[in-house]
Amino acid sequence: MRLLAPTASASLLVRLSLVPHRAHALCSSAAAPQRVHLKLDAPVRHLFEPQKKRVSLRLPSAGALPLQALRAALRERCGDESVEPLLEIRHGKRRIESDEDLVSVLAVTATYGGDGPTLQVVARSGSQLPPPPPAATLLPPQVGPLRLVSFFRFASLGSSRRQHLLEEMSSVLARLGCRGSVYVAPEGVNGQLSVPEAQLDALSVAFAALRGVEGLKLNVQHASLGTVQADAAAAPYRKLIVREKRQILTDGLTEGDERGEGPAGDPAAAFDWDRAGTELAPADWHAMLPPGRPEHAAAASSAAAGGEGGGEGGGGVAA
Repeated sequence: MRLLAPTASASLLVRLSLVPHRAHALCSSAAAPQRVHLKLDAPVRHLFEPQKKRVSLRLPSAGALPLQALRAALRERCGDESVEPLLEIRHGKRRIESDEDLVSVLAVTATYGGDGPTLQVVARSGSQLPPPPPAATLLPPQVGPLRLVSFFRFASLGSSRRQHLLEEMSSVLARLGCRGSVYVAPEGVNGQLSVPEAQLDALSVAFAALRGVEGLKLNVQHASLGTVQADAAAAPYRKLIVREKRQILTDGLTEGDERGEGPAGDPAAAFDWDRAGTELAPADWHAMLPPGRPEHAAAASSAAAGGEGGGEGGGGVAA
C-alpha cells in the first residue's frame, strides 16, 4: 500500500481504508510509533489512578488491534470497566473510533519522526460519569504525641459498600485528627496512619463499627518504640488521603487468576489460594529459629515485650 506524503491541505490526516487485520499489521510495523500520550480532560481525571493530567502508554507490538489495546489500557487505569465506554478518544477535533483511525494517526506521527501522538481523553457527549470524590476539607491540626497505626482486611466490597466506607472512614479520620493514606478496593481495605495517642481508643471503636470489614484489627506501634510530636519535623504524614483503588495488594494476578481459572482460562496455571503454608503461633515460630542467629534474639525480645494489634487473623505466622 502506498501512502501519499502529507500536505498542508485538509488531507493532512489520510483515512486509511484498511480491514482490521491490515490495520493491525501497519500499526505493528517498525515505522509506526508504539507509544501514545494521553491528555486527560479535567472532568474525567478523577476516574484514573494515579490522578494525573497526562499519561503515556505503550501499545503492544503484536497480539491486539491498536484501539482495542488502548481501550484495554484505559480500563486498567480506571479500575472500573463500566466507565471506559463513557470515554471518548480524540486527536485534535477528530474522534478516534476505529483501529483505522488510530493507525492513521500513528502513521502521520511516524512520518514526522515523533515518539507517539498526543491524544485527548474526554467524556462522551451526554454520558453520566461517576461523581468525583468529595473535595478535601481543611483538616484541624494534629495535636499531642502520635503513634503509627496500620491495618488491612480482605473482604468482597461492592460499589455501594466501597462508597460508604470512603465516606465513613474519611469522616472518622478527619474528626480524630489522623493523617496518612487509606485505600479501598473491591478486594478490601488497607491503610497506614499517624494517630494522636489520645484518640487510639476512639479510632478502634469507630473502625469496629464499620460494615463490610468486620474483624478489622489495628496494628498499633508499640509503646516501647516511643512517640513523635505532631508538630515535629519527623511527623510521618502531613496529609490525609482516603481513596479508591483497583487493588489493595498489587499481586499481578488477573481476575481470572483469582477465580481459579489461570492465564487464558487454564485451571492448571491458576493461583492456588490454599497454598498458604502452615499457620504457627508466635511461640512456635520463635522456637523454629536456629539459636544464635540475630533474628532469633530479636524474636525472643519481641515475644518478651509483647505487642499490640495483630493484623488480620490475630497475629498467627505462616511458615
